[in-house]
Amino acid sequence: MHRITILYLVISAIASFTHAQDKITIAISATPTNLNPLYSTDANSQNIDRLLHLSLIEFNPQMLPECRACESYKSYMQGEKQVITFKIKSNLTFTDGSKVAVHDIKRSWEYFARNDKIKSAFMGAFETVEDVVIKDTLNIQFVFKNFSQENLANLALLKIIKIQTPVKENLELDDVIGCGEYILQTVTTLEIGLRPRDPQRPALIFKVVKDETTLALKLINKEIDLSVASMSPRKVAWLKTQGKYIQTWELPSGNFVFMGLNHRKEIFKDLRVRKALSFLIPREEILKYKLKNTAMLSTGMFSPAFSEMYENTKYDAYDPKEAMKLLAAAGFGIHAKKIKIDWKVSNNKASIEVAEVIQHYFEKAGIEVDLTIQEWGTYMSSFKSGNFDVVVGQWVGFTVPDMLSFVYHSENTPPKGGNRVSYKNKDVDMLLNLAGVELNNEKRVELFKRAQQLIRADYASIDLWHPNIIWIGSSCLKNVELVPTGSFDSLPKVEKNCEK
Repeated sequence: MHRITILYLVISAIASFTHAQDKITIAISATPTNLNPLYSTDANSQNIDRLLHLSLIEFNPQMLPECRACESYKSYMQGEKQVITFKIKSNLTFTDGSKVAVHDIKRSWEYFARNDKIKSAFMGAFETVEDVVIKDTLNIQFVFKNFSQENLANLALLKIIKIQTPVKENLELDDVIGCGEYILQTVTTLEIGLRPRDPQRPALIFKVVKDETTLALKLINKEIDLSVASMSPRKVAWLKTQGKYIQTWELPSGNFVFMGLNHRKEIFKDLRVRKALSFLIPREEILKYKLKNTAMLSTGMFSPAFSEMYENTKYDAYDPKEAMKLLAAAGFGIHAKKIKIDWKVSNNKASIEVAEVIQHYFEKAGIEVDLTIQEWGTYMSSFKSGNFDVVVGQWVGFTVPDMLSFVYHSENTPPKGGNRVSYKNKDVDMLLNLAGVELNNEKRVELFKRAQQLIRADYASIDLWHPNIIWIGSSCLKNVELVPTGSFDSLPKVEKNCEK
């Protein structure tokens, strides 16, 4: 009897989607690893979870925090402690119809940060929270041990949830109740269906399509309404030629692609060598022929997505004459001492193609390049352990300027932080330290900008580009809006209006 009931519910759920007035079928390139918000760490899981579960804040298209489950918030200091007070929205309800109250927010924090049975994947993000204090029926305070920009940013990871009692280990999806705009309806390995709480919004069907050629055909054949999946620049360029039934949306992401030079290697302690390598990279050629104009050349870690931190300066143009002068001044060159570098690259086809182009131009300048292709896990192990001379890496998903500290402060070399190139500069450290404790936002941003300028002038790493967020879909779709994080927040607003 139990099996029959489950089968009936699945069939009913599928039928409800089939007859939905507005149903949008969306392609993703990988199956979400875990849709339980306490454990969802991959991008697809987190993006779908944002539709099912609200957090107090999220980041807007300008990469600035804004309220989601709150009406307003304010931050201030009590001695060395940072206090952030939120006034929550009074009309929020869980999907079971019960009202969201301030005690639900405190209990959610306890689930994410302090429950040893649950052991959330995000416990580390809330280590600096000393206490959560309910002030009244609408106001709640988060008290942090000290000030940090990441304190507010990390609260985007805290989803407001209810859990069926008693709390148990190995929570099932049905045990977690959210208060987002959608309800999880169906889950299989290759398909996730979301039902809207507001009948005016579309149902969302996420289909996993791993092969990009198959995905392209499904878009052309109208089996897929919208693709948010990763696709090669070559395939994107081809789809753009497929007539009036396909449209694309593009926006520079907040991600940062760079060439990392290992500063522990004697050769890269010379600024002239680091700078020369930058002049040997044909960025415009790579952008046009390899990336098919699906990226924006970088002038620092922060793309235009970061309205406060982006600086529209010049990137290094390909200049082999200047590069050879710098190498000669450093004692290297075609007819002098040779440079030999160990370059590790992941086995991603697009990454290999880009590396091979740059390798060609380095070798034209007399630099010997040992290009070693590694599977992803081995590549990351080499990168994190410092077992390389050169890598091309990418930082993704960051939202605050303090990322500069994580990547370039001398105290943040692995395993503590992200300074995998072992860069050291006392002046940069000083500016990052000052920015880290500066309470005034304008002064803090200025300190971070000065640090970024020093980092660029010192070629701590070599700036390359910011990949575009690219969505491809039917010309029937309207109100498609991209955000630099690549999140799915705009999907509830999408409309499908096709001629019958």
